[in-house]
Amino acid sequence: MKIEGSAYHYGSGFTVDGANEQKSRKPLGFSQYSGTVCQQSGQWRTLWNTVPQVVSIEKGTVMPYHAAQAVQWTLTEYSPSETRIVKTSLE
Repeated sequence: MKIEGSAYHYGSGFTVDGANEQKSRKPLGFSQYSGTVCQQSGQWRTLWNTVPQVVSIEKGTVMPYHAAQAVQWTLTEYSPSETRIVKTSLE
């Protein structure tokens, strides 16, 4: 099988170049697997041997493996850098 000039990361289901990237936040509880491109900055949690592991991952980076294993990560908290403050002018 030949993959030609594709913007896809193998097995991720998401485009790497961000051309079709959604502008809204992913909901808390959203899940991704190791090796996929992170779709939302924040705190991500996984269970490994019944011990919770929590990491901070920025949007656009590759979701990490844990103990050399592919795991499912769940978004538990948004990154402070993603907090949007809307300024309103009082003129």
